[in-house]
Amino acid sequence: MKYTLTLSRWHKVAERINAALKEREAKVKTAYTATAISPWNKEGVEEKAVEIARRAAESLGLVEAGAVTVAAIRSALAVKNAQLGIAGRLAEAEAANRRVALYKAVLDGQKPDMVRPENVRALPAELIGEAESWGFARRAALAVTLQTADTALLESLRERLEREQGRATRLLDEIADLNRERIEIEVPQEVVAIAGLAS
Repeated sequence: MKYTLTLSRWHKVAERINAALKEREAKVKTAYTATAISPWNKEGVEEKAVEIARRAAESLGLVEAGAVTVAAIRSALAVKNAQLGIAGRLAEAEAANRRVALYKAVLDGQKPDMVRPENVRALPAELIGEAESWGFARRAALAVTLQTADTALLESLRERLEREQGRATRLLDEIADLNRERIEIEVPQEVVAIAGLAS
């Protein structure tokens, strides 16, 4: 049966099918590798085994059909994504967000107790330590954090942060708009129910 859905919806359909397949895979494995009985309960074992094997074979067929369907959905999505340039936009948005994270980390990492390198010589003697008679200074346990980012760099990072946040937002909005495109994909009848599609 053919369905015409948005790219976003097809992503969700593939997720639903995969979730259902995991459950079915577990049942198949259990049926074929871990079906146990009590030795004292021999009555009707043959009939029960036939029923367990029948359900496992049914599930196995659904897993196979579902896996083919997910591959078809992903392939169709990949082709359409390439046509629309979604992957490129996603890569650009990821790069912009990476830069944003770095700029935020540097800006948020600036603390009031940081000392500019040119001001280190002016620190009080208590922070530096007293000189011993033989000329070595006792090192205090206190460490001073240098502020190596100057005002111009910090201002530049604030501007870049704002610019890159806007860029990432615009790209993600474009991607969301593109994901509203619709494509038609064939879904086998036996997979329709686990895909959450109306037949």
